[in-house]
Amino acid sequence: MKILVVDDTPSNAKQLEMVARKLGHETVFAEDGLQAIEQYRKEQPDLIFMDIMMPRMDGITAAEHIRTLPNEKWVPIIFFSALDSVQDVVRGLEKGGDDYLTKPANLSLMRAKINGFARILGMQNDLREQTHELLNWRNEAEEQARLGHHVINRLVDAGGLRDPLLEWFNMPTATFSGDLLCAARGPDGVLHVMLADATGHGLAAALTALPLTQVFYGMVAKGFPLASITQELNRKLKAIMPADRFVAAILGAVDLTHHTVEIWNGGMPPPLFVGEDGGIHKRWESRHPPLGILSPGAFSGATETYNYGHPGHLVISSDGLVELDTGAGNALDMAPLERLVTSTAPAARFRAIQAYVGDVLGENSGHDDISCMLVHAVMDEAPLQARPDQPDTVRSGPVSEWRLELSWGAQELSSLDIVPVVLGLTNQIRALQPHQGVLFLILSELFNNALDHGLLGLDSQAKDAEGGFERYLAQRTASLASLNQGRIEMALHLHMDEDVPVLDINIADSGPGFDFKGYERAQAEPDDGQHYHGRGIALVRQLCADVAYSGSGNRVWARYKL
Repeated sequence: MKILVVDDTPSNAKQLEMVARKLGHETVFAEDGLQAIEQYRKEQPDLIFMDIMMPRMDGITAAEHIRTLPNEKWVPIIFFSALDSVQDVVRGLEKGGDDYLTKPANLSLMRAKINGFARILGMQNDLREQTHELLNWRNEAEEQARLGHHVINRLVDAGGLRDPLLEWFNMPTATFSGDLLCAARGPDGVLHVMLADATGHGLAAALTALPLTQVFYGMVAKGFPLASITQELNRKLKAIMPADRFVAAILGAVDLTHHTVEIWNGGMPPPLFVGEDGGIHKRWESRHPPLGILSPGAFSGATETYNYGHPGHLVISSDGLVELDTGAGNALDMAPLERLVTSTAPAARFRAIQAYVGDVLGENSGHDDISCMLVHAVMDEAPLQARPDQPDTVRSGPVSEWRLELSWGAQELSSLDIVPVVLGLTNQIRALQPHQGVLFLILSELFNNALDHGLLGLDSQAKDAEGGFERYLAQRTASLASLNQGRIEMALHLHMDEDVPVLDINIADSGPGFDFKGYERAQAEPDDGQHYHGRGIALVRQLCADVAYSGSGNRVWARYKL
């Protein structure tokens, strides 16, 4: 320590100096209170021995002044005086002293006092270093949190969450939420949603869920089906995350044209489809483990599809909502949420869920992140409103001729997502880039007709019966899995025709074909709006300048004008 000795008697100062030096400490001196203040500012001592009765300024006044000076550390002041009454001792301690020694000093007591304060000041130094270290950690944590918020918000915040058919909230229990909500429309206008709940809380949970965002948005934009998206999400998490980190998730696709809701549920509370009549028409129980647990070979992206005949709401929530403690503990309980959504008017359902959470929590925060998403499943969004509009005038000049020919056998047809792959190739052609949404619709309808009806032999009229859509999809999945022969060929030709840029699309399948002339006569009849079969080709005819079947009905040609 550096000890400041303030005394106008040289013998007293010398005595203190000898004791201090024997104990390994440094001493500096002042002869009165004014010098004590000057030395305090100059030398920044660790301990002060202060006489009281001195010329120019006494020790009490000097101590009071020193206590007003700024200092990051505590500097003890020991009054060392011949004044030995109780009143003198009390006055010294009240005026800024930390201890009191009377003259003549007992050397053993003086050494004990110095050693005692040395221990205290040593602990003070340790504490100050720890405080500085904690302050640095805090500043670093705040900077990391600021950067984390910026990056996470940029990656998570997407225009899809502002879709007019969506209402949602996310209430984190910590600074960062381990619940992730995403939404985006595919190129065919289908609304895709995801609610993911990562293990743990805070930044660690947020970082676990974060890799899902880019995969989700990228694959939705390219038109990949829900099963393929979940498989890629699982593969991504399994590859980069440790074994104890996984993500429970719900992925959904709401097709407003065909009035279907497709769900994949891995480890989450069951989503509900609640009709406007207040009935729960469909529950999607969890049939899969969370993402990131199974290897890609053991993982299943199988989904469940519900065909709704009347408008309603798809209600999705994390377990933080259904585990709210309403007095019975934090047990998984869907009953309060189900009672709430079935007893509330459709227009007020989302606000009712928010109010319920607020009433249960009060001023407290939940034990887990709480999030909810409500999707309005409407009946009146027309097919042409559900797709991206065609560009008004994209090409003002000729295009370079471009041709692509592809052929797939049974193995590829049963394992590949053909249309997104083809769309990825067409997107490399600058003239076609603004038309990707429309081309996805055209290619999807023509290719799926060739596959479903040409090779798999499915009857699309089966969709119109009650429960027919679900049975049709189940039969399609089973038939595709057992497909062992057949071929589909596709040819795309971009060229100029009478100074107009056009894309000719030819698709042929090896199936027996169908009565396309009878089909065309049926399509000429007025549509009563009650049938799901045939809608796709009707849409293709609206989008294309011309559509023609040939052969036995297993070849189709379509011309799309750019």
